[in-house]
Amino acid sequence: AEKKKKSPVKNEKNEFYSEVRKTSDVVESKEGGADKFIKGEVLDYSINLRTARPGTYIKIPYELTLTESLSDFWQSSFHSQDRIHTSTPFARALGLQDRVMPFSLVLFLTSAMSHEDSAKVQVGFGRCIYQWPVFAGDTVRKTFQVLSVRNTSDGNHSIIHFACNLINQRNRVCMSADKRLLFEFPVPESNVTIDADSEGVPQLFRDHLLSKSHVLSSGELESHSLIPLRQGNLILHTLVRSITFAQSQQLASLARLTHERHFDIRKYDVKTEIFVPAGLVLGLTMSAANRDFHEALHEELVNVSYVHHLHPGDVVSAFSYVSNVNENLPGDLESVTVRTIGVKNMDVV
Repeated sequence: AEKKKKSPVKNEKNEFYSEVRKTSDVVESKEGGADKFIKGEVLDYSINLRTARPGTYIKIPYELTLTESLSDFWQSSFHSQDRIHTSTPFARALGLQDRVMPFSLVLFLTSAMSHEDSAKVQVGFGRCIYQWPVFAGDTVRKTFQVLSVRNTSDGNHSIIHFACNLINQRNRVCMSADKRLLFEFPVPESNVTIDADSEGVPQLFRDHLLSKSHVLSSGELESHSLIPLRQGNLILHTLVRSITFAQSQQLASLARLTHERHFDIRKYDVKTEIFVPAGLVLGLTMSAANRDFHEALHEELVNVSYVHHLHPGDVVSAFSYVSNVNENLPGDLESVTVRTIGVKNMDVV
């Protein structure tokens, strides 16, 4: 039978949409009677990235209104004591309308790609910047842009680098993040790379907090920082946590993830083949370190690398090295640069 191939459609803005592929067939009964069998059809809404090139723009059509219960559910799984995420009076004293959604939750929502079912694994994140605070009641959507594509040395896989943006109902970018995914197919080689201008990204949220340094140092809001940090400190975090398969499924569904590796326990063994989503792995690692870095007001990621898979039930601990402490900030504020390593199924203390 003759088959026609249709290529993905691009509009004038270079927006990239996947085509809907389906199979349907009618099979005649062997007895030659009038009865016929209908073969079921599969609607494939996954994003086809085999032909994606640097500059390809992916507009996700879904919108999600965030609720207080989402933040509460997240914080029940990932430890946090920072008042900017837990205390409405504290947040309002800083000139914010309400407590702010946690950084790790907003990053998870920013990077989660619905219907990207052909990815094998997430390799890591680049720079992730919390540009504008996200509150309960906000409605968010997201866009992705392909920054670069390349094949692996074996020629059987490809790594695609994306720029991700989370946008609220006022069309303001709340978070920008770079992510890298590994796919089980090669792509046409390209030497073109679109540079993510992270240096030019507006830091309105951070700048607002810096402008409120006088409120934090005036005694109106007493500092809750527990231990002063110094460059060269190696901190072994005592908090150890795991995430269950039920929690992993629920959180993945809240972010509208659809990859079978997060859900299908009939096809994949839950203890060795089901993967905890990358955003949740990062959340566990950051929460393990949160208590010792209390109290943080603003966070930013420079780079994240995923070395091994994490399965439901695996315990995560962490340790951190303080590489730099910058005290040249207004008031009692300081900027601390740390490298945190999450370790599975081992207590570091």
